[in-house]
Amino acid sequence: MAAMKPEGQNMKIIEILVPEEIVNLLGSEDAVRKEAREAFILDLVRRGKVSKGKAAELLGISLWDLPDLITQYQVPWFSYSQEELERDLETLREFKGDEGNTA
Repeated sequence: MAAMKPEGQNMKIIEILVPEEIVNLLGSEDAVRKEAREAFILDLVRRGKVSKGKAAELLGISLWDLPDLITQYQVPWFSYSQEELERDLETLREFKGDEGNTA
């Protein structure tokens, strides 16, 4: 089994059982390995465990190519919590209220 190994990375081989139906659906064992690896790494991004830059490095792709891949897995490029959004909206409201008060 050929392991994708970005330069300078120490890698471990982890085996998972995959139904043959999935292998047939994706076309080959290599396609299953690739998708499983991408899904795993991008889930780490989604959960904030790995940065987007680190994900690109681990996947052996350019950071410029990552948005296309990340979109396929429905991982938001920007993650905004409800609290952050409310804070920013309040700041914008305050800014808009101060627009007419320039000295």
